[in-house]
Amino acid sequence: MAQYTTEQLVSRWEDQRAIKNLMGKFANCVILNREEIVYDKFWSSKDDVCLAFNEGAYIGPEAVKSYYQAESDRTRLVGKLLQKKFPEQLGKLSDDELYGVGPFKVRPLASPVIEVAGDEQTAKGLWHCLGAYNEVGTAGPVAYWTWGYFAVDFVYEDDQWKIWHMQYVNDIDCICGQSWGKPQKPYPDLPEFAPLKDFKYPDYTKKVNLREYYTPTRPLTRTPEIPQPYDTFADTFTYAV
Repeated sequence: MAQYTTEQLVSRWEDQRAIKNLMGKFANCVILNREEIVYDKFWSSKDDVCLAFNEGAYIGPEAVKSYYQAESDRTRLVGKLLQKKFPEQLGKLSDDELYGVGPFKVRPLASPVIEVAGDEQTAKGLWHCLGAYNEVGTAGPVAYWTWGYFAVDFVYEDDQWKIWHMQYVNDIDCICGQSWGKPQKPYPDLPEFAPLKDFKYPDYTKKVNLREYYTPTRPLTRTPEIPQPYDTFADTFTYAV
């Protein structure tokens, strides 16, 4: 176990606080549907950045940017469809005022485990997330539960902490009011939201089964690997895929 001076302990405490604030700002950007600013504000400039979900990963700056751009494009499309559906309430809004109307994605971060490297150049964090979101899809607005984990590698660059590799993997992603462990029963499509049927997210750079969703017959599935104290990034595992 490394021994630190008082000054080093203070510095490491400040690192942990900065990382907590970084993830808090990230979560608030998601709530506010501000995905178009997430990459530039919070992500590292490294060539091997990675954003992974249950079924696959976006690897490299262009791939990660393309995901956030798709989220932003979908938010704009949803706003236009809702404006057409509800002209009295939304008809007078400009494109900027309309942006973000409809989706509501709550990603509360709990049970943090944060480890800063001995050299203070990298860090790792794991959070449990009991979230919920309202998605506007082909059936209109539908509420979902989303329970899972954020597992993140951070790197210190340009005098601040940045996201380097992130996994957002879920155990539960289901329609509110329906069973977590049974196939979902989608609501019928509505013609006014038909354009969303053709909307596609970019293909994953790499398809991989990072985590199976919960079912009553799923084998015991542990959390993503929990960060442990380490000296340099070469001494630890990575959340990159």
